[in-house]
Amino acid sequence: MTTPSDKPNDAAAQLEAFIDAQGFRFFKGREFTPYWSRVSDGMKNSVPPRNLWPNILPTLKVLDTLREKMGAPIRLLSTYRSPAYNRAVGGESQSFHMQFKAIDFSCDKGTPEQWADALKLMRKEKVFSGGIGIYPRNGFVHVDTRGYTADWRG
Repeated sequence: MTTPSDKPNDAAAQLEAFIDAQGFRFFKGREFTPYWSRVSDGMKNSVPPRNLWPNILPTLKVLDTLREKMGAPIRLLSTYRSPAYNRAVGGESQSFHMQFKAIDFSCDKGTPEQWADALKLMRKEKVFSGGIGIYPRNGFVHVDTRGYTADWRG
């Protein structure tokens, strides 16, 4: 038997409230919700499991800081991916999106190279430890808080 809190929409609302409660300056939980209803190759994404929710906070803190540095809105393009959805979109088999530690984003100002350079400087300043992937043809950057340095171009 399902209870109202088990319904996907309720889980999304609860996760939105969880993110909102963290007090980020530039991001709200509702910015995550659209991605969880996407479908690729017949496979629907989902709200991340509750035990993964805290995983996104360090990555979101990085983007909150980057948003201030860039002085322009940042758009979340890809956040959590269920394993099945990750396979459907051709994601890496060990993608940090499946752990809810990664965000692909674009910014209203600058270029993917500039956003990545700002992130690399933040990483050098020990703001975070993680991966930075630049996808200039697609106009976005991947950032994650995996705990070790990784850089790539897609």
